[in-house]
Amino acid sequence: MGLVLPRRLDLYRHAVERHVIKGVGELRLGEVTTARLDRFLQGVLADKGYATAKLCRTVLSGICGYLVRQDALPSNPVRDVTPLEADRDRTARALSLKQVREWLAILDANPEAVRNDLPELARFMLATGLRLGEGLGVRWSDIDMKRGVVNIERTVIRIKGKGLKASRLKSRTSYRVLVMPDWCVVMLRDRRVRLGAFDGPVFPDAKGGYRDRNNVGRAFREVRKGTEFAWVKTHTYRKTVATVLDGSSSSARLIADQLGHSRISMTQDVYMGRRAVDAAVADALGALDPDNKAEAEQDHPEPDENGQAAT
Repeated sequence: MGLVLPRRLDLYRHAVERHVIKGVGELRLGEVTTARLDRFLQGVLADKGYATAKLCRTVLSGICGYLVRQDALPSNPVRDVTPLEADRDRTARALSLKQVREWLAILDANPEAVRNDLPELARFMLATGLRLGEGLGVRWSDIDMKRGVVNIERTVIRIKGKGLKASRLKSRTSYRVLVMPDWCVVMLRDRRVRLGAFDGPVFPDAKGGYRDRNNVGRAFREVRKGTEFAWVKTHTYRKTVATVLDGSSSSARLIADQLGHSRISMTQDVYMGRRAVDAAVADALGALDPDNKAEAEQDHPEPDENGQAAT
């Protein structure tokens, strides 16, 4: 087994303490059967949702696998449990180009959003499709203004008992070089001049360090509360980027590279080397320029809410 990231260890520990011990912790080894574990996981799926059930399944599989290697169990009972089904009604939604501009206008007009540096952070995430932790982890040294590219090298996580840390990314393919649309490069250049910053995080906290993504997420929730964009989350920006690129006829592989996904298929993962994303992606994301008035006046069809989800 490869090295498990601290954030992932915290999630596993939480799943064990909150769900696994409570649900099946008192079973004797002879009672740890596929049927019992299946009932437990299906109960978690119904009560807590797909993500929690999947996490519990991963933890149980690891525990049972260890017991098999110690000859305490004859086989891993988790292997034959019923496949977990994600709730299709909860598929991520994307913003249309019109909605992007309306949402950014709300951020621009909200004093608390401005105080929390949300308008430019939202623009940066829309220009790149980064996860929130990745976006908060970008430093000025990661950006090449002349080439218009940004190196994605880390994510920001909170580790129990240790506080905020810059951590390595979740997979090899999460390390990537993204070509940014021109409007984003201009925004970042102006931001650097305005802040007088040449080192440190691009979106720092008040002391110049990394920001806590939980606090940032909470700040976004406060702004969208009571608006027609109550459904918008930071992950919505990734879905929006995926939808824009899909509409520009970008390949699934190109979209996956932009978002830092590890695979389209095993064949592509094994036989296709990749590092920098094609510049055509930046051209497509130019459509998200909030100051492009001519583009804003055009009619843009709403994206299909059941399209390919970004994770």
